Amino acid sequence: MTGDADLDREAPAFAADANPEAEFSAKASWSGQEPILMDTHVHTQHSDGAATIQQVEEACRRLDVGCCIADHNEIRGSIHLWERRQVPTLTSMEVGSRELIELIVFFDNPESCEQFFKENVEPYRLKRWYTFLPRSLEALMAGAHEHGALISLPHPYAWLWKNIRFGERRQGRVERVLEEIEGIEVLNGSMSPRANRRAWQLCSQLAKTPLAGSDAHLVEAIGSVLVGLEAPGFSASLFDQLKAGRVFGLFAFEPWSLPLASGWQMVRQHTRKLISLPVSFKPTAGRRMGWPFFLK
Repeated sequence: MTGDADLDREAPAFAADANPEAEFSAKASWSGQEPILMDTHVHTQHSDGAATIQQVEEACRRLDVGCCIADHNEIRGSIHLWERRQVPTLTSMEVGSRELIELIVFFDNPESCEQFFKENVEPYRLKRWYTFLPRSLEALMAGAHEHGALISLPHPYAWLWKNIRFGERRQGRVERVLEEIEGIEVLNGSMSPRANRRAWQLCSQLAKTPLAGSDAHLVEAIGSVLVGLEAPGFSASLFDQLKAGRVFGLFAFEPWSLPLASGWQMVRQHTRKLISLPVSFKPTAGRRMGWPFFLK
Protein backbone atom coordinates (compact mmCIF):
# COMPACT_ATOMS: atom_id res chain seq x y z
CA MET A 1 0.00 0.00 0.00
CA THR A 2 1.23 3.43 -0.88
CA GLY A 3 2.08 5.56 2.18
CA ASP A 4 0.28 8.72 3.20
CA ALA A 5 3.17 10.92 2.11
CA ASP A 6 2.91 9.42 -1.39
CA LEU A 7 -0.82 10.02 -1.45
CA ASP A 8 -0.30 13.69 -0.63
CA ARG A 9 2.43 14.08 -3.20
CA GLU A 10 0.59 12.29 -6.00
CA ALA A 11 -2.84 13.78 -5.37
CA PRO A 12 -4.22 15.48 -8.50
CA ALA A 13 -4.90 19.19 -8.60
CA PHE A 14 -8.46 20.43 -8.88
CA ALA A 15 -9.37 23.44 -10.94
CA ALA A 16 -11.15 25.99 -8.77
CA ASP A 17 -12.51 27.75 -11.83
CA ALA A 18 -13.89 24.68 -13.60
CA ASN A 19 -17.53 24.76 -14.66
CA PRO A 20 -19.37 21.60 -13.55
CA GLU A 21 -22.60 22.57 -15.32
CA ALA A 22 -20.88 23.00 -18.69
CA GLU A 23 -19.00 19.72 -18.36
CA PHE A 24 -22.18 18.00 -17.19
CA SER A 25 -24.16 19.17 -20.22
CA ALA A 26 -21.47 18.02 -22.64
CA LYS A 27 -21.21 14.59 -21.06
CA ALA A 28 -24.99 14.14 -20.87
CA SER A 29 -25.30 14.93 -24.56
CA TRP A 30 -22.51 12.50 -25.41
CA SER A 31 -24.01 9.59 -23.41
CA GLY A 32 -27.38 9.86 -25.12
CA GLN A 33 -29.38 9.69 -21.91
CA GLU A 34 -30.13 11.93 -18.98
CA PRO A 35 -28.10 10.96 -15.92
CA ILE A 36 -29.24 11.07 -12.32
CA LEU A 37 -27.44 13.11 -9.70
CA MET A 38 -27.42 11.48 -6.25
CA ASP A 39 -26.40 12.64 -2.80
CA THR A 40 -25.38 9.29 -1.32
CA HIS A 41 -24.80 10.40 2.29
CA VAL A 42 -27.64 12.16 4.11
CA HIS A 43 -28.63 12.06 7.80
CA THR A 44 -32.10 12.69 9.22
CA GLN A 45 -33.81 13.05 12.57
CA HIS A 46 -33.75 9.27 12.84
CA SER A 47 -30.08 9.59 13.85
CA ASP A 48 -28.14 12.84 14.32
CA GLY A 49 -29.50 14.95 11.47
CA ALA A 50 -32.00 17.81 11.55
CA ALA A 51 -34.13 16.94 8.50
CA THR A 52 -37.43 15.10 8.40
CA ILE A 53 -38.18 12.73 5.53
CA GLN A 54 -40.56 15.29 4.05
CA GLN A 55 -37.83 17.95 4.15
CA VAL A 56 -35.42 15.55 2.45
CA GLU A 57 -37.96 14.96 -0.31
CA GLU A 58 -38.63 18.67 -0.73
CA ALA A 59 -34.91 19.45 -1.00
CA CYS A 60 -34.32 16.69 -3.54
CA ARG A 61 -37.31 17.63 -5.68
CA ARG A 62 -36.34 21.30 -5.60
CA LEU A 63 -32.84 20.43 -6.83
CA ASP A 64 -34.01 17.60 -9.10
CA VAL A 65 -31.64 15.08 -7.48
CA GLY A 66 -31.91 11.76 -5.68
CA CYS A 67 -30.42 10.84 -2.32
CA CYS A 68 -29.59 7.96 -0.03
CA ILE A 69 -30.37 8.30 3.67
CA ALA A 70 -27.42 6.85 5.57
CA ASP A 71 -28.40 7.30 9.20
CA HIS A 72 -26.11 5.89 11.89
CA ASN A 73 -27.10 2.29 12.63
CA GLU A 74 -30.69 3.10 11.67
CA ILE A 75 -32.87 2.30 8.64
CA ARG A 76 -36.33 3.75 9.38
CA GLY A 77 -35.71 6.96 7.44
CA SER A 78 -34.19 5.15 4.47
CA ILE A 79 -37.02 2.61 4.28
CA HIS A 80 -39.63 5.37 4.59
CA LEU A 81 -38.06 7.38 1.77
CA TRP A 82 -37.92 4.29 -0.45
CA GLU A 83 -41.55 3.36 0.23
CA ARG A 84 -42.81 6.84 -0.62
CA ARG A 85 -41.05 6.72 -4.02
CA GLN A 86 -41.01 10.48 -4.44
CA VAL A 87 -37.29 10.73 -5.26
CA PRO A 88 -34.68 8.28 -6.61
CA THR A 89 -33.09 6.46 -3.69
CA LEU A 90 -31.48 3.26 -2.42
CA THR A 91 -32.04 1.77 1.01
CA SER A 92 -28.85 2.29 2.99
CA MET A 93 -27.30 3.05 6.36
CA GLU A 94 -23.99 4.13 7.89
CA VAL A 95 -22.88 1.39 10.23
CA GLY A 96 -20.09 1.76 12.79
CA SER A 97 -17.79 -1.10 13.78
CA ARG A 98 -15.94 -2.13 16.93
CA GLU A 99 -12.74 -0.91 15.26
CA LEU A 100 -14.25 2.61 15.06
CA ILE A 101 -14.36 2.47 11.27
CA GLU A 102 -17.66 3.29 9.55
CA LEU A 103 -19.14 1.77 6.41
CA ILE A 104 -22.06 2.81 4.24
CA VAL A 105 -24.01 -0.17 2.94
CA PHE A 106 -26.42 0.13 -0.01
CA PHE A 107 -29.10 -2.43 -0.87
CA ASP A 108 -31.18 -3.02 -3.99
CA ASN A 109 -34.35 -3.72 -2.00
CA PRO A 110 -35.74 -2.87 1.44
CA GLU A 111 -36.18 -6.51 2.45
CA SER A 112 -32.44 -7.18 2.28
CA CYS A 113 -31.75 -3.95 4.15
CA GLU A 114 -34.18 -4.88 6.93
CA GLN A 115 -32.79 -8.39 7.25
CA PHE A 116 -29.22 -7.12 7.51
CA PHE A 117 -30.33 -4.61 10.14
CA LYS A 118 -32.16 -7.22 12.22
CA GLU A 119 -29.26 -9.66 12.15
CA ASN A 120 -26.20 -7.41 12.34
CA VAL A 121 -27.19 -4.05 13.82
CA GLU A 122 -30.30 -4.00 15.98
CA PRO A 123 -29.17 -6.62 18.55
CA TYR A 124 -25.89 -4.75 19.11
CA ARG A 125 -27.03 -1.14 19.49
CA LEU A 126 -26.10 0.17 22.91
CA LYS A 127 -28.02 3.43 23.03
CA ARG A 128 -29.99 5.71 20.75
CA TRP A 129 -27.24 8.01 19.48
CA TYR A 130 -24.32 5.64 19.69
CA THR A 131 -22.39 5.65 16.42
CA PHE A 132 -20.36 2.46 16.80
CA LEU A 133 -21.43 -1.11 17.49
CA PRO A 134 -19.59 -3.78 19.50
CA ARG A 135 -19.39 -5.75 16.25
CA SER A 136 -16.30 -6.36 14.16
CA LEU A 137 -15.67 -5.04 10.68
CA GLU A 138 -15.28 -8.60 9.45
CA ALA A 139 -18.71 -9.62 10.78
CA LEU A 140 -20.44 -6.51 9.44
CA MET A 141 -18.94 -6.87 5.98
CA ALA A 142 -19.75 -10.58 5.84
CA GLY A 143 -23.35 -9.84 6.81
CA ALA A 144 -23.65 -7.07 4.24
CA HIS A 145 -22.29 -9.23 1.44
CA GLU A 146 -24.57 -12.08 2.49
CA HIS A 147 -27.52 -9.80 1.73
CA GLY A 148 -26.10 -8.54 -1.56
CA ALA A 149 -25.08 -5.09 -0.37
CA LEU A 150 -22.64 -2.69 -1.96
CA ILE A 151 -20.16 -1.49 0.67
CA SER A 152 -18.54 1.93 0.60
CA LEU A 153 -15.93 3.47 2.90
CA PRO A 154 -16.99 7.04 3.80
CA HIS A 155 -14.58 9.87 4.64
CA PRO A 156 -11.44 7.66 4.90
CA TYR A 157 -9.26 10.60 5.99
CA ALA A 158 -11.55 12.13 8.57
CA TRP A 159 -10.42 13.22 12.02
CA LEU A 160 -8.91 11.05 14.75
CA TRP A 161 -10.25 7.47 14.92
CA LYS A 162 -12.35 7.88 11.77
CA ASN A 163 -9.11 8.25 9.80
CA ILE A 164 -8.10 4.86 8.40
CA ARG A 165 -4.44 5.57 9.31
CA PHE A 166 -5.27 6.20 12.98
CA GLY A 167 -3.91 3.48 15.26
CA GLU A 168 -1.35 0.87 14.27
CA ARG A 169 -3.13 -2.07 15.87
CA ARG A 170 -6.05 -2.02 13.46
CA GLN A 171 -4.13 -1.50 10.21
CA GLY A 172 -4.33 -5.16 9.24
CA ARG A 173 -8.11 -5.05 9.47
CA VAL A 174 -8.20 -1.77 7.57
CA GLU A 175 -6.22 -3.32 4.73
CA ARG A 176 -8.72 -6.20 4.50
CA VAL A 177 -11.56 -3.68 4.37
CA LEU A 178 -9.88 -1.82 1.51
CA GLU A 179 -9.58 -5.08 -0.40
CA GLU A 180 -13.23 -6.09 -0.01
CA ILE A 181 -15.19 -2.84 -0.36
CA GLU A 182 -16.66 -1.81 -3.70
CA GLY A 183 -16.60 1.97 -3.29
CA ILE A 184 -14.81 4.83 -1.55
CA GLU A 185 -16.39 8.18 -0.75
CA VAL A 186 -13.93 10.56 -2.39
CA LEU A 187 -15.97 13.74 -2.02
CA ASN A 188 -17.59 14.43 1.35
CA GLY A 189 -19.16 17.78 2.19
CA SER A 190 -17.85 17.80 5.75
CA MET A 191 -14.23 17.03 4.84
CA SER A 192 -11.43 19.38 3.87
CA PRO A 193 -10.25 19.56 0.25
CA ARG A 194 -7.01 17.85 1.31
CA ALA A 195 -8.87 14.94 2.90
CA ASN A 196 -11.03 14.57 -0.21
CA ARG A 197 -7.99 14.65 -2.51
CA ARG A 198 -6.33 11.89 -0.48
CA ALA A 199 -9.53 9.84 -0.65
CA TRP A 200 -9.66 10.32 -4.44
CA GLN A 201 -6.07 9.20 -4.84
CA LEU A 202 -6.67 6.13 -2.66
CA CYS A 203 -9.75 5.24 -4.69
CA SER A 204 -7.83 5.57 -7.96
CA GLN A 205 -4.98 3.41 -6.70
CA LEU A 206 -7.32 0.66 -5.55
CA ALA A 207 -9.60 0.90 -8.62
CA LYS A 208 -12.76 1.26 -6.53
CA THR A 209 -15.98 3.04 -7.48
CA PRO A 210 -15.77 6.72 -6.46
CA LEU A 211 -18.78 8.02 -4.55
CA ALA A 212 -19.81 11.42 -3.23
CA GLY A 213 -22.16 12.68 -0.55
CA SER A 214 -22.88 15.82 1.41
CA ASP A 215 -22.85 14.01 4.79
CA ALA A 216 -25.72 16.40 5.42
CA HIS A 217 -26.85 16.93 8.99
CA LEU A 218 -28.79 20.05 7.98
CA VAL A 219 -31.58 20.44 5.45
CA GLU A 220 -29.59 23.17 3.68
CA ALA A 221 -26.69 20.80 2.99
CA ILE A 222 -28.73 18.17 1.15
CA GLY A 223 -27.63 17.99 -2.47
CA SER A 224 -24.50 20.08 -1.95
CA VAL A 225 -22.33 17.12 -3.02
CA LEU A 226 -23.46 14.79 -5.79
CA VAL A 227 -22.44 11.73 -7.79
CA GLY A 228 -23.75 11.33 -11.32
CA LEU A 229 -25.02 7.95 -12.55
CA GLU A 230 -25.62 7.29 -16.20
CA ALA A 231 -29.07 5.69 -16.11
CA PRO A 232 -32.41 6.83 -14.70
CA GLY A 233 -34.77 4.79 -12.57
CA PHE A 234 -35.55 3.76 -9.03
CA SER A 235 -33.80 1.22 -6.84
CA ALA A 236 -33.14 -1.73 -9.17
CA SER A 237 -31.49 0.22 -11.99
CA LEU A 238 -29.73 2.64 -9.64
CA PHE A 239 -28.21 -0.19 -7.66
CA ASP A 240 -27.08 -1.96 -10.84
CA GLN A 241 -25.42 1.21 -12.10
CA LEU A 242 -23.70 1.82 -8.78
CA LYS A 243 -22.59 -1.81 -8.52
CA ALA A 244 -21.14 -1.66 -12.01
CA GLY A 245 -19.27 1.55 -11.20
CA ARG A 246 -20.96 3.53 -13.99
CA VAL A 247 -20.24 6.88 -12.45
CA PHE A 248 -20.65 9.94 -14.62
CA GLY A 249 -18.96 12.55 -12.44
CA LEU A 250 -18.75 14.14 -9.00
CA PHE A 251 -19.87 17.66 -8.13
CA ALA A 252 -19.91 19.93 -5.09
CA PHE A 253 -21.36 23.24 -4.04
CA GLU A 254 -20.06 23.99 -0.57
CA PRO A 255 -20.85 27.19 1.30
CA TRP A 256 -17.88 27.73 3.59
CA SER A 257 -20.01 27.57 6.73
CA LEU A 258 -21.86 24.34 5.97
CA PRO A 259 -19.28 21.94 7.47
CA LEU A 260 -19.08 24.09 10.61
CA ALA A 261 -22.84 24.28 10.97
CA SER A 262 -23.25 20.55 10.28
CA GLY A 263 -20.58 19.76 12.85
CA TRP A 264 -22.35 21.88 15.42
CA GLN A 265 -25.60 20.07 14.62
CA MET A 266 -23.91 16.77 15.46
CA VAL A 267 -22.63 18.20 18.74
CA ARG A 268 -26.12 19.41 19.61
CA GLN A 269 -27.72 16.07 18.83
CA HIS A 270 -25.20 13.99 20.75
CA THR A 271 -25.21 16.34 23.75
CA ARG A 272 -28.72 17.71 23.34
CA LYS A 273 -29.41 17.87 27.08
CA LEU A 274 -26.51 20.25 27.61
CA ILE A 275 -26.47 22.43 24.51
CA SER A 276 -29.39 24.25 22.94
CA LEU A 277 -27.89 27.01 20.81
CA PRO A 278 -29.32 27.40 17.26
CA VAL A 279 -27.59 26.19 14.13
CA SER A 280 -27.63 28.22 10.94
CA PHE A 281 -25.48 29.22 7.99
CA LYS A 282 -25.44 31.95 5.37
CA PRO A 283 -26.11 30.56 1.87
CA THR A 284 -24.66 33.68 0.27
CA ALA A 285 -21.30 33.13 1.96
CA GLY A 286 -20.49 30.16 -0.25
CA ARG A 287 -18.28 29.40 -3.18
CA ARG A 288 -18.71 26.96 -6.01
CA MET A 289 -15.99 24.37 -6.29
CA GLY A 290 -15.48 22.92 -9.75
CA TRP A 291 -14.46 19.36 -8.90
CA PRO A 292 -15.89 17.30 -11.74
CA PHE A 293 -14.24 13.91 -12.22
CA PHE A 294 -14.79 12.27 -15.57
CA LEU A 295 -13.82 8.68 -15.31
CA LYS A 296 -14.06 7.42 -18.87
